[in-house]
Amino acid sequence: MKVLGREIDDRIDPMYREVAGRVGTQTNRELRIVGDEGGELSHVKWAAKTVTISLHTGIPTHALPHALAVALQHVRQTLDGYPLVRKPAGRQPEGSELVRGALRELVLEPDAEVAVAPLGLDREWEHEQRHQAMKDLLKDPPADWNDEGSLGCDFIALQMARLELSHPPQMYEALRKRVEEALPVAAQRGRLAALALRRKRWGTPRAALESLVNVRDELGLGDVATIEDARTKQTF
Repeated sequence: MKVLGREIDDRIDPMYREVAGRVGTQTNRELRIVGDEGGELSHVKWAAKTVTISLHTGIPTHALPHALAVALQHVRQTLDGYPLVRKPAGRQPEGSELVRGALRELVLEPDAEVAVAPLGLDREWEHEQRHQAMKDLLKDPPADWNDEGSLGCDFIALQMARLELSHPPQMYEALRKRVEEALPVAAQRGRLAALALRRKRWGTPRAALESLVNVRDELGLGDVATIEDARTKQTF
C-alpha cells in the first residue's frame, strides 16, 4: 500500500483493511492517513465523519509500517472500548498534558506492540529516536525534575517505565544509569510505575483500566489524571 506517497511493506495491509473496515461499520466514519510535521511520530484524531491518522513526514520509509501499525492499534483500542485518560475538572498546571500523555502511552503502547509484533516490522529507527530524545532531556535537567510531586519528575518517571518495557535492554540500561545519576528520585518512581503496570498489565479494556488506575495511584497523579471507562463512562 502507499502511505504519504510512498510504497511500504505490504505486511501491514490486512491490519489496515481490518481496522478501516471496523471504523466504517462501527462508527460510520472514514479512516484517513495524512502527513504532519508536528512533534509526534503519529497521532489519531476522531472527528464527526473521519478518523485521521497523522504520521510525521520525517519518518523514513522503512520505519513507516511500524509507526502506522501502532497508530492503527490505537484506533482499534478505541473501537474496543479501552479506557481514556482525561483532564480533571478545574485549571491544570502547565505540563500536565504531557504527564497524561505519558501515562496513557505507558499502558496503551505495550498493548499495541503485542498486536503488531507478529508482523516483524522494523522498530530500530523509532528506538534510536526515543533514545536520543531521552538523552537530550537528561543533558541539563531542571533541578525540580528530581522533586517528588513535580510534573517534570512524574514525566521522566513515566517515560523510564515505558522504556523499561519497550526499549532494547542494552539501550535502556545506559539510560537507566544516567537517570539514576542525574534524577535518582525520578528513577525510583519510574521503577514503581513499571511494577504497578506489571500487576495488571494489558490485553483487554479491563486490564488496561486497572493498570492506568494502579500507575496513577502509585505515583499520586490523581490531581492531574482522571481515568474513564469508555464502555460505562464511569470515572476513577
